[in-house]
Amino acid sequence: MLLFVTMTSLPALLYAIPVEIFMSLPRAQLANAIFLAIVAMWRVILLVLFLKRAAGLTGTSILVATFLPLSLIVTALGMLNLEHVVFNIMAGNGGQTVQSGNDGAFVIVFLLTLLSMSTLPGWVAGYLFLVVRAHRREERMN
Repeated sequence: MLLFVTMTSLPALLYAIPVEIFMSLPRAQLANAIFLAIVAMWRVILLVLFLKRAAGLTGTSILVATFLPLSLIVTALGMLNLEHVVFNIMAGNGGQTVQSGNDGAFVIVFLLTLLSMSTLPGWVAGYLFLVVRAHRREERMN
């Protein structure tokens, strides 16, 4: 388990590269967004592999077990208004906001928050369906 958790942190070094120093602001924003996507995809792939190999899940169960916790986390972050910077960027508050190389990543996080909030009820329903199905199988076996 320690090795698995350790594997999730290595690609995050990409996101720690201070690209703002040697790139223009638009290119730094794009680079940070790409780095964020790479790190996120790496971690989701590791989660899927863990669910498949260690937990023994298959098919729809992997899909629900992957996206339900991710949607819950992103929805909770959105409800805590942690993407407030994006609203300032999208509203065009030029004088009141300081642009940074992370602005592109903030927009992506905001879009993921919207997606997570809208799909969360479906993932919860899918999870409940899988729980009821597993419970019925258990009853039939006993």
